[in-house]
Amino acid sequence: MDMYSTITNIILKVPVFPYLWLPHCMLMSLSLRATLGHGPPALLFARQHPLSCYLMGVLYTFPGGLLSLILLNKPILTVLTLSNNLYSFTVVWYLMFFGPKDFLYRILTSRLPLLPLMAALQDWQRLGLVASGVKTILEVHPGFFLYPVVFATLKSSGFMIVKYCEQILLTGLSKAFVLPHHATKTMVVAACLITAQQLEMISVEYNDLYCGLVMITISVRLATSWICKNWDPYSGVEGQVCNLVYGYPEIFETKDEELKKKE
Repeated sequence: MDMYSTITNIILKVPVFPYLWLPHCMLMSLSLRATLGHGPPALLFARQHPLSCYLMGVLYTFPGGLLSLILLNKPILTVLTLSNNLYSFTVVWYLMFFGPKDFLYRILTSRLPLLPLMAALQDWQRLGLVASGVKTILEVHPGFFLYPVVFATLKSSGFMIVKYCEQILLTGLSKAFVLPHHATKTMVVAACLITAQQLEMISVEYNDLYCGLVMITISVRLATSWICKNWDPYSGVEGQVCNLVYGYPEIFETKDEELKKKE
């Protein structure tokens, strides 16, 4: 019980800035480099088009915030009032693309187990965004369930919207919209549970629920990064529900596919 109290106390008192925010900035800048080309292509683009690269970095790092401002009908430039967040992001972005000897990129892509730990901290931050998103909507529209769930999901997982729009611009509508990673699905589940708790549909204290979600989310992230790689804990349930609701898909194989299997 003492250990649980210590852990929950840490979870509730750790400030988002800088402990959760800086890992998020590093991961998003790293994702931007992956989009532009990990090696020389990304650095060349950044040097030729520094402003475009910076604006892409802002879009990658603040997707949920920008999207929530649009949904709340607030000025997008309100993001400029987040001084500490914006300044620290700018420093991380600069070091990622213009740092001496590319040291930040080299450290993050080394064999050190940094990325899973940083991703776990990022998931922790996203849960905080879920909680704040639910409370924001319920303050204006109390008594509704679906609205805060959708808003909180978009606020915490705005990056998936950015990547899908990016995919549409590059390849058109050839790719379906899906929830690509189990962490995003966890945010949906968390939004449902926190909304239900706020509406008193479930009898559990908020602090206990939030701390439990943080511990489970971090554990799942680390387990799927180090032990069961590329494992989606929701895939089994998803498959059963889809088969129950939509039926089993009929698979039609062409003759060429059949011949390839025989060979």
